[in-house]
Amino acid sequence: MINILFPHKRYSFINESILENLPKDAIQLINENSITLKLKKGQILFHEGTVPVGLYIIKSGKVKKYTTGLAGKEHIFYLAKDNEILGHHSLLSKEPHCCSSACLSDCEINLVPKEIFYIILSLDQSILNRFSKSLAHEFGVFINNSKILAQHSVRERCAISIIKLKDFFNATDRGFKISRKDHSNIVGTSVESLVRVLHDFKEEKIIKIEENSIFVLKPKKLVEISNMV
Repeated sequence: MINILFPHKRYSFINESILENLPKDAIQLINENSITLKLKKGQILFHEGTVPVGLYIIKSGKVKKYTTGLAGKEHIFYLAKDNEILGHHSLLSKEPHCCSSACLSDCEINLVPKEIFYIILSLDQSILNRFSKSLAHEFGVFINNSKILAQHSVRERCAISIIKLKDFFNATDRGFKISRKDHSNIVGTSVESLVRVLHDFKEEKIIKIEENSIFVLKPKKLVEISNMV
């Protein structure tokens, strides 16, 4: 329902998998050279400003990408999950990481050393095109989210975030759970302000909250509040 009503692809965290239908020699290089990392919720993959060591492939779990501002305040601008990749921006630009990344849940991640990544890129022009398309999608999401932060109220931004998170967690008939701190850092507000808006939505019977999970009851109303259509 929400996907029909809301122009979500321009704002959605969900990206097409680069790994599908890769050439066999690229898959072989990944399988033979990747290092499996088993990380707990909250563990850091990489810090903003550090030198990239390789390409991260999420096998299972969910990860946030964020920048850190004044007083350590995070701005979460992208979420990634199974079969998505991280770290390719800095590998392609050959610059330090422009953001940090941490696990939103327990994760299993394959780390492909950067030397192998560059070999994979050299195999086929179509592989580079895939990475370029992924970069373009994330950049588009970042730009559109920046516009939301600048032009929409906290109530509108909260509605938009719930739409996006429901989509990201694939919460069709079930709720989704994310910490209030992370949720507020996606919305771009304080935890207290987020909690107030969520309480209002609950009182208006737009959502229900059970054991910190959010269930969407009235998707059309969320879209109306978002002021996006």
